[in-house]
Amino acid sequence: MIRKAASLAVIAMMTAATSACDLVTSTSRAVFVLFDASGTYAASVPTAARSASLLISDLQPGDWIGVGQISSCSFSEKEIITQQLLPETPSRASQAKREMFTRLQAYSESVEPTQFTDIHGALAQAAFELRQRPEGERHIVVFSDMVEDLAADCNTANSALDLTGINVVASNVIKTDPANPDKYFQLLEDWERIVTEAGGTWSMALSPDQLPAMVLNQ
Repeated sequence: MIRKAASLAVIAMMTAATSACDLVTSTSRAVFVLFDASGTYAASVPTAARSASLLISDLQPGDWIGVGQISSCSFSEKEIITQQLLPETPSRASQAKREMFTRLQAYSESVEPTQFTDIHGALAQAAFELRQRPEGERHIVVFSDMVEDLAADCNTANSALDLTGINVVASNVIKTDPANPDKYFQLLEDWERIVTEAGGTWSMALSPDQLPAMVLNQ
């Protein structure tokens, strides 16, 4: 009951925010959000979905948003949850956002944990979708602990990854081993190296309120 009340409160805040965008024009931006649905992190998806919805509430008419999940084998259209080009008309864009909020809430309440964690495949799928888009500014937002655990029959670790021109933002990176800080910082360094070597840029949102500014340049 408490979680549902909190979700309704967040949706109310986002609905109010979307009603104030009548004078805003498109920034030619495409954003793909990834939710880690593997293992114990799946329990954090509702919190991540609320953060993503607040980000979406700040998108502008004409922007594009895609949402997918990190699963046992993520390079697949089946892992795409939803995608939406916000209409140019502000009132229609606001309605599209509200529908997106509802879809994200429904997904977060029904997500089923997967056994393995294919982050490479998820990034490759998100980058593939973004390359099909005409928008000039491209972002991938990853809600994950960034701990990859690849299945033997879906090992994408050595697959080519092209993130050219894409800004990758990691958010809600939960510390899985608080007794080993070095492991956590090494994990972040490794992913920064992977992303930059693939042609992208890497950053991390330390708190949900930082995310809109990092993605939307506010």
